[in-house]
Amino acid sequence: MMARWILRGVAIASVLVSYNCGRRNNDSNNNNSNQPAMQPTTAPVAQPPVAAQPPVVQQPAMQPGMPPAVAPTQPGMAPMQAPTAAGGDYIGSQLTMRQQQFASGMNPVMPAARGTLATSGTQNYSVPLQAGHCYKIIGVGGVGVQDLDLKLYDPANTAVDQDVATDNFPVIGLQRPLCPTTAGAYRLEVVMYTGQGEYGVQVFGN
Repeated sequence: MMARWILRGVAIASVLVSYNCGRRNNDSNNNNSNQPAMQPTTAPVAQPPVAAQPPVVQQPAMQPGMPPAVAPTQPGMAPMQAPTAAGGDYIGSQLTMRQQQFASGMNPVMPAARGTLATSGTQNYSVPLQAGHCYKIIGVGGVGVQDLDLKLYDPANTAVDQDVATDNFPVIGLQRPLCPTTAGAYRLEVVMYTGQGEYGVQVFGN
């Protein structure tokens, strides 16, 4: 009888042990299922270094209507004025006008000579003239020229004619005809008597 109760106790103990072991395993599984799954980690990708950009310097923009820079006037030089004649060529237009006024019917026998002189400055030109022809030599002064003179000398350097009137458009051959009897290279002297600036001179003939 005693042995039967001992066997029954052992069986009950075995059942309890098995039950407890089952609960422990279930709890362990439950605890594991509640843990968040491990996510694979990815190493950060190294970005290439960015080169430093030089600072951008803003240049001042040209403003509409702004005049271009003008070089300063040198001491003793009159400021250059913009031509007022049509076409922008003051000397050329003045020569054309004076030709129509003083040498109508004559044609240019050589290109116009141009230059710039200061006060009391002179410039000489060699002018080939033919015997038996008549000529007129016209000079014009630009802006800043008050008195421009012309003087003509024959191949022997003898004074032939001149215009030294107080104006800036001298004409040789106007007061008396310029019809040389000796052909050759005549010397024409341009004199900036008063004022300074640009001038032009041209020979017309028939």
